[in-house]
Amino acid sequence: MSPVLPASPSAPPTLTAAVMIDRPKSLDRDDAIGIERVEDGWRLTVYVADVAAGVTPGSTLDRAAFGRRRTEYRGSWAVHTMLPRQVEARLTLAEERPCATIAIRMHVRPDGAVGHVDVERATVRGLAALGHAEAADAVADRGHPLHEVVREAAAVSEVLLARRRRQGALALYDLLSGWATNEDGVVVRLASFERTVGYKIVQECMIAANTALASWAAGRDLPLLFRNHSAARVSAPRQTLLDDLDLAFADGSAARLEALRERTLMTLKAAEYAPFMGGHWGLNLPGYVHATSPLRRYADLVVQQIITSHLDGDGSPHDADGLLAIAESLNTGARQDREAERESRKSSAHSSARRGAAATSADYTGLDAPAFHALLKRGCKENIAGGPLVTETARRAAAGQLTSLELQLVLLVAGGPGWEPGRNASLDVVAAAPETAVSILSVHAQVNGLPPVEFTVQTIGQSPNTVFLAQASWPGGESPVQGARRSAPTKKTARHQAALSLLAQLAALPDPSLDLAQPAPVATQLPAAPDVAAADDGRSPISVLNEYQQIQIITGLTFSTDGEGPSHLPTFICTAEATHDGQAVRASATASTKASAKTAAAADLLKLVDTARAGRTS
Repeated sequence: MSPVLPASPSAPPTLTAAVMIDRPKSLDRDDAIGIERVEDGWRLTVYVADVAAGVTPGSTLDRAAFGRRRTEYRGSWAVHTMLPRQVEARLTLAEERPCATIAIRMHVRPDGAVGHVDVERATVRGLAALGHAEAADAVADRGHPLHEVVREAAAVSEVLLARRRRQGALALYDLLSGWATNEDGVVVRLASFERTVGYKIVQECMIAANTALASWAAGRDLPLLFRNHSAARVSAPRQTLLDDLDLAFADGSAARLEALRERTLMTLKAAEYAPFMGGHWGLNLPGYVHATSPLRRYADLVVQQIITSHLDGDGSPHDADGLLAIAESLNTGARQDREAERESRKSSAHSSARRGAAATSADYTGLDAPAFHALLKRGCKENIAGGPLVTETARRAAAGQLTSLELQLVLLVAGGPGWEPGRNASLDVVAAAPETAVSILSVHAQVNGLPPVEFTVQTIGQSPNTVFLAQASWPGGESPVQGARRSAPTKKTARHQAALSLLAQLAALPDPSLDLAQPAPVATQLPAAPDVAAADDGRSPISVLNEYQQIQIITGLTFSTDGEGPSHLPTFICTAEATHDGQAVRASATASTKASAKTAAAADLLKLVDTARAGRTS
């Protein structure tokens, strides 16, 4: 790690040379690892994105994050983010800009013991992003520009793991077969993209940082949301369980590991949050916190809000009663999630499909459509990329034998490099018949309870030289997703190409859509959709208003929506309200969908606020 650069006395230090290791194409990078060898070990620094700087406790954004609890992933793709995409993009760690962070700096001795711990604000620049497989390549390749830092990180992860094992933690990895233990000691199956040394580096460094931060807070009598864990009374003694884990991982039998997984699930209770330090049985630690994923977990954000307030010399933004209420709500939500997962796993059909999806030697060409659909559904939803399944998926896609629902599963649910052949083949098929993209997007909206895709279409020129410009966007959430604008000689064809572009954007694959009108207009700006207004700079007016609230231009922003009319032809009226400069500001709008009504009301309210601001400064 490079030396600290000169900075003003009031500014946090600016540091360089840290690496981010995450799932492929990750958009929400919470943490980075910086490391250097010192005379008696290593200086390990975990940099955590300063999300608290952009999410004020008690704000609308904070309350929304609390309601979502966490980002939900399917494979390597986040389907429900805890924070709006626009906010996430502003606060995430990134390679191309200096990033505000909270630095947890630890001295790691050669035996894996962690000595002195410092916690401070730091601005980091020169971050490098790697996938798990790329991290493994960097360790092996001496010529790789990040070889030294990733090699040292791998070395530290090994001594940290060895120390944890000696201290009685239930911790093992078998990256070759894809099995590991999680924090609680439960045996888990790793996604295909995680089965490299990159996964071990991240796990061990983050566990070390979370452990160090718990100790640091305890030494300052600073109440946090602690992560406490215990074992059931019927659980085997710790040493017996450690011996069983060693035997199962050494044997490598999938059946034996699966049986041990079920046993650990039954006998090791799930860890829970609490405003006191209750110890962590699986890690065999007196105290532990979750602090390294504030973009993805609300508990981590709360911990960071408290830490940053302490660093700034302020009182905690969360009192004891508030922390208890947050902990109870998060624990209840997690229990509900586990119950839903258990109900899903009870299905023998699901179990059979999982085994089939994971098979490494099988012939699925003779399966009928329903049987193959069951395999494909499990494989996509649980990111099980067995070679025969992916090969057969690509074959059936090319043969036109996949339904719109199945193409939606492959393109918008499955993730990880193991699925790439199937995903690429599926998008090639859609590109050859772009009208299919509209059906896939419609299915995706129905399955996930999302609003329908919106199209804007503009007509340019006179017949017979008319050109149609179309753009597809997904209006849900704070930050709509848009495909590229596409041109064609007919309105329907332009819409199909626009839908194909949006589908590729959502699938995080290269865009195969085309401009089919020659020459394609390039300078004309599309108008807004009939029911939807937008901020002057192209951002959603809802997002702009939320940002205004964050910086105290307005307060008390609320939206209320009422519906009227028959169910087949509803009308929605949304009212947006806020306080600006001590005065109540209110705007209402009517549209055929809730999302459009809310966006239009937000646009009208934004105009009123901006007009008032302009009048005040003129």
